[in-house]
Amino acid sequence: MDSPALPRPAVRIFANAVRSVKLDDCPSLSHRRKEDRDVEDSHLAIARYLRERREAAGLTRVALSARAGISPALIQKIEQGSRTPTLEALTALFDALDVPALFRDHLVSLSLADRYGSPAADIPSDIPTADLVLLNSISYPASLQMYTTYDVVATNSAWTRYFPGLDTSTTLLEWMLLDPRSREVMLDWDKQVHLCVYGFRVMSPGVVPKERIDRLFAACAVAEEWERFWTTEPDVPSHLDRPVQRFRHPDTGAAVAMTMQVHDSIVPRREWSLVTFCPLLDGSVRDAANQ
Repeated sequence: MDSPALPRPAVRIFANAVRSVKLDDCPSLSHRRKEDRDVEDSHLAIARYLRERREAAGLTRVALSARAGISPALIQKIEQGSRTPTLEALTALFDALDVPALFRDHLVSLSLADRYGSPAADIPSDIPTADLVLLNSISYPASLQMYTTYDVVATNSAWTRYFPGLDTSTTLLEWMLLDPRSREVMLDWDKQVHLCVYGFRVMSPGVVPKERIDRLFAACAVAEEWERFWTTEPDVPSHLDRPVQRFRHPDTGAAVAMTMQVHDSIVPRREWSLVTFCPLLDGSVRDAANQ
């Protein structure tokens, strides 16, 4: 078997994952206290996801072995976290278990953590003025966010108009689940929140300090939909090239289909991502809703 090329998004996600561990060292987020740096072993996070994925598919290790071309003994060691999976093994398991692209990239990045886990760059004492100028130059909703905790670092005026209350005082998860305005703004609320919650469940272990995960879990668990979102797998897009969401226009109340784009800075290095929403101009709202 040829050695699979490392997905480009995996390198980016890994860099962000390492940096996100230092999340609240940033004084601009000083309202969030420093937390225990006890981060789960990345191999255990991979092991848990693959085991749960296999069990959800109703496969024994022997059955998965036949599909993936990997011995049952190796599958057992990978699922127990006692063996670091190679890229070849991960690719075979991903294909056999039909793992969505979003989670493939993340799990590959976790598998490389021990080899390339160099210290993260120092976090600025505040958000550089140039970053804020860029953010505020965008006419459509835009914000700076930290993944995988969905912390909001900064927002522009359009973001504030479209998403009232979703600012630096909260996280995207808490706003979506606890602020009633989110249900009015997000026309596909159930689908999108389910995807975000499940993404947090899968992608935060091995990256985010356990104490932080526990606190976000406790805060959001008061929402009646939380258990369903946390314990069931949502319909994940098969690709991420056209992530369309529908929102209510803050002035007219009309449905607006928008594409979400997440931009990471290579130069200069930044520990946050620029998240933007741009109106979909090449199709109807109805077409976007059916994708």
